Amino acid sequence: MSGIKHGAGIIHAVNILALVLFLTACTTYTKVSSEEVKSFRQNVERDFPAIQKTEIRYSTPRVEVAYTVKTEPDEKEIYRLFTQTTAFMTSPSFQSEIIDTQYREKYPSWGDPELAMTVTLRGKDISVYQFTCKPEKSESDPNNVIYDQWYILTPDDPAGKPYPVSGTEDEK
Repeated sequence: MSGIKHGAGIIHAVNILALVLFLTACTTYTKVSSEEVKSFRQNVERDFPAIQKTEIRYSTPRVEVAYTVKTEPDEKEIYRLFTQTTAFMTSPSFQSEIIDTQYREKYPSWGDPELAMTVTLRGKDISVYQFTCKPEKSESDPNNVIYDQWYILTPDDPAGKPYPVSGTEDEK
């Protein structure tokens, strides 16, 4: 009889562990919608026909533009998409409308979010490219946050490396 109780205890512990793993692995996002976001989405999907879906969303501690593409873009297209997306995400209007208003309203105690851009190939569960940028305080104005150094992570390089904000990697 004690063997049955012991076995039931182990099963119960395994079930709790599975539930904890499931809950910590799931991230829920809040989708962002505004006229500015709608206009950006339309422009970027017009400029990059391989994009099947564009989502602008946030969760703690990140604000993200997530692209799902039909075919994997080449390096030149990725750079153009990165440049267009980061210009949008670091614009004063995006900072004011999305980060300062929507993100901070929902997560007031989380501070400044990191920014991210992901490109996922349709039908795959992992991103082909992921760019991230952590917020930094401006030296001249401590109340001002800047997003300057971006990093690229790929399936071949999950640790990531700095990615140029302008120009090519050869210019850096």
